[in-house]
Amino acid sequence: MPNLAKSSELLSLTDAATLLGVHPTTLRRWADQGDILVMVTPGGHRRFPRTEIDRLLGASAHAEDEAQFAQHVVDQALAHTRAQLAQQQDANWVTGFDASERDAKRESGRRLMQLLRRLLTAADGELEPLLDEVRTIGGAYAEDALRIDMGITDVLRAITFFRDQILESTLAGPEAVPMDQQAGRRAIQRINIFFSTMLLAVAAAFD
Repeated sequence: MPNLAKSSELLSLTDAATLLGVHPTTLRRWADQGDILVMVTPGGHRRFPRTEIDRLLGASAHAEDEAQFAQHVVDQALAHTRAQLAQQQDANWVTGFDASERDAKRESGRRLMQLLRRLLTAADGELEPLLDEVRTIGGAYAEDALRIDMGITDVLRAITFFRDQILESTLAGPEAVPMDQQAGRRAIQRINIFFSTMLLAVAAAFD
């Protein structure tokens, strides 16, 4: 049953801003932009329903949980990758590049992990610029492979190796950083988009 006293509670600009941990000017701007419901008294004073403050606090907590989950996935994926790479040292997609080129690939890998972390927490409208960077890195990897006559099969082996480390980390993530089922599905969808984009960029380069 709803808490009628709480739902009807109105807070001043200062009190609402304090609860949200923002400057009153920021909260005033949010109200002017329509990001939060505000009521104006006959005397011209702003009053904020307590339920609106709780809504924003809940959204903020959810965003923080998503960011923590994304960072955990990336950290675990990097750890798994380092451990598993020792078993891949004789693979063509490792030996085909010299030491300096492998260093460059490691740097690209770190950049891809940063992009993945951002992708996991980005709003839907923010995806395309991130995916453009993924396409660029995937295309550059394929072009380097073509330069040394590495076949597309070995390139795909490299990409699926990293995909498997990330998926394993994602599936294990909720044990350390609890996430609801919907957020878990969203993370898997974003990872699929990430790797589908990279695979298509590789295929385009080989074509």
